[in-house]
Amino acid sequence: MLFNSYIFALFAIVVFGLYFAINDWAWRKRFLLVMSYLFYGAWNLPYLVLIWFSTGLDYFAAQRMARANRKSTKISFLAISLIGNLGVLSYFKYGNFLLDSFISVAAVAGIEYEPMPWSILLPVGISFYTFQTLSYTLDVYRGRLKPSESLTDFALFVTFFPQLVAGPIVRARSFLPQLLEPLRVNSEKIGWGLILFVLGLFQKVVIADGIMAPVVNSVFAAEGYLPTFTVLAGMVGFTIQMYCDFSGYSMMAIGLALCLGFKLPRNFRAPFSAVGYQDFWRRWHISLSTFFRDYLYAPIRRQAKSRTLTNILIAQFFTFFVIGLWHGASWNFALWGVFNAVIIVIEIGLQRLIGHWKVWKLWFWKYVFNAVGYVLFLFSILLFRAADFERASDLFMSFLLPTDNPLRLTPVDWVLLIPPVIAVFFLHHILRDRSFETIARATPISLRVCALTSMLLAIILFGQPNEEFIYFQF
Repeated sequence: MLFNSYIFALFAIVVFGLYFAINDWAWRKRFLLVMSYLFYGAWNLPYLVLIWFSTGLDYFAAQRMARANRKSTKISFLAISLIGNLGVLSYFKYGNFLLDSFISVAAVAGIEYEPMPWSILLPVGISFYTFQTLSYTLDVYRGRLKPSESLTDFALFVTFFPQLVAGPIVRARSFLPQLLEPLRVNSEKIGWGLILFVLGLFQKVVIADGIMAPVVNSVFAAEGYLPTFTVLAGMVGFTIQMYCDFSGYSMMAIGLALCLGFKLPRNFRAPFSAVGYQDFWRRWHISLSTFFRDYLYAPIRRQAKSRTLTNILIAQFFTFFVIGLWHGASWNFALWGVFNAVIIVIEIGLQRLIGHWKVWKLWFWKYVFNAVGYVLFLFSILLFRAADFERASDLFMSFLLPTDNPLRLTPVDWVLLIPPVIAVFFLHHILRDRSFETIARATPISLRVCALTSMLLAIILFGQPNEEFIYFQF
């Protein structure tokens, strides 16, 4: 059930209508839980068992950890949670990848092994809700959070439908307290929620799917070397497509939650205005990057007990290697993660060596660093989007070798492609240190109405409904 589908529009009308018709808060929560299960079951009904397994496992593991008097007991229940959750995730998401890797290693050793094909459907959202429940048990283990006494509340935290299948990854510390008392919903919250939903839907169906996807798909589906500007257009187009697709989903999720009275964390903060690569990752997919910062990178750094460049390098490489594999079970994604780690480590090293030079304080350097960071991100995109490493290599070599490939963008393609790219970069620099709400409130209401009306018309006339979100595959 996609946010950009007519069936979801009907689902949302039913949910909001009945939600506000129920006065008792406990029954409202139960209703939301049932509708969240219905929402997920519409994807694949049998896979609801996996959510129930994860919910039950982490609820009871957290309860036992909180009551345990010995640290060894706490560690045992934390281990049960980690093994159970990561075991299920590994089986469904990484089984085929691990099997293929084993076959390749065996072939190098001269062993022929031909197992039965691994044909298991990846449960939608499993990477997101698994990390969400793991953050809960880890926080309880560390003493940063008391376990939820209500199984209903915890189950709703795991399965809240606006952000269930593609985030943002919500922390229990911010969500569970919202369930303790009835949430106040007023016309302002509903108004902002609907505005965010329309903005997200516009990004998804008009920009990502309607404008960028045709160009991007033609470039990455082509074979052999391509003209330089064709590859560049595909790379730039995919960065905007991916941003508008995922940011659009996050914005719709936040908007839907706000209409119900809930507050979800911001997942993007004008990433294309970033000054440097570290700054970019502080602004891109914030809920994921902060998860890995808090639960993987920081513990590795604490074990090292020093801030030497070598220790930073080890922590960065391992963290981004895992981030890469989180995005997809292939060596392309693993290399994509390592590439990002290399750039960040180089940036940290340069900051230590020459970061104190006064020349960097000149105003224009931030634009230079912004451009350099974006170009590096563009090249990382080749590994992210290409079907395999060989195709990524061909696209990279297209910048160095001549080709007679006739695939070139038409003038119409360029006319459609360039304005959204300029608009996204322009808006990101405006929003770099300010929130969308601040800018919107400072905008005359007539201009706001005109902009929203134009977006709605564009959605109706040019939108591409029922297209899946890119991050659903992760």
